[in-house]
Amino acid sequence: MGLDFIAESAEARRLFELADTTTGLPISKLCAEGPLERLTDTEVAQPAVVTTSLAALAVLTEHLSLEPQAVAGHSVGELAAYVAAGVFEAESALTLVNARAQAMAAVCKRVDGSMAAVIGLDEAPLRDACAAASHNGSSVQLANLNAPGNLIVSGARDAIERLATLAREAGARRILPLNVGGPFHSVYMQPVSERLQQATATIKFRQARVPVVLNATAEATRDPATLRDELLVQVYSPVRWIATLHRLVELGCDRFLEIGPGQVLSGLVRRTLPDVKVASFGAMADLPAVRALLS
Repeated sequence: MGLDFIAESAEARRLFELADTTTGLPISKLCAEGPLERLTDTEVAQPAVVTTSLAALAVLTEHLSLEPQAVAGHSVGELAAYVAAGVFEAESALTLVNARAQAMAAVCKRVDGSMAAVIGLDEAPLRDACAAASHNGSSVQLANLNAPGNLIVSGARDAIERLATLAREAGARRILPLNVGGPFHSVYMQPVSERLQQATATIKFRQARVPVVLNATAEATRDPATLRDELLVQVYSPVRWIATLHRLVELGCDRFLEIGPGQVLSGLVRRTLPDVKVASFGAMADLPAVRALLS
């Protein structure tokens, strides 16, 4: 992951080296060699994704003139979006993602939780099913509103099992357990907010150059204080990705570029906004498609 960026760009190499130093983990080596089981650990996966996204952004800016009309990032990707908008530098994003990942990993060790995708059920009945499945101190809630008919729930394993039964009764076609480290974007992640509050206090937040559409509210802002508060709230709040994409359209966006590893977000854009143009940049081979999108 990110190997061709390292080969292409001195700045990309610097970012991976900085990730190693900031986290105290061999992020560069794990991205290059694995093993996959270690790379997908929460404390490694989040810095790895952000580092690769920042390296991709650095390479793109060396090859193209990027002038986004607005930006957004999904979950931990919001940190890379802040860098793209000039809210803070890459070094600050790596400091914050390390604090976020370490705090989340600590929660995952204490809480027997997970996430699941619910296919074919609308938001309102799924919220009702989550409420009915949450009791006796064991809860499940909506975590990611990714695309129409593709919603993610998060919480305690026993609550997710109860939710699966209720969701099927409400008309869900499938409930797919996700291979994740814990109950992300749920109430169980509230302790992470306290750790991030300490970390963000050391970071200078600038006014964003372009609007940033926030995960927790799907509102657009350039305000430094609001951007700081968002990072504290989004870790235990649902990612409102469907509403985020529609907000970007309202801001005038008709071309969407996913920067970073994978093409999951590109797929979500196509499902939610079938009339817009989309491309992704996760490897050097993607550069011609990006040029075509921006031309």
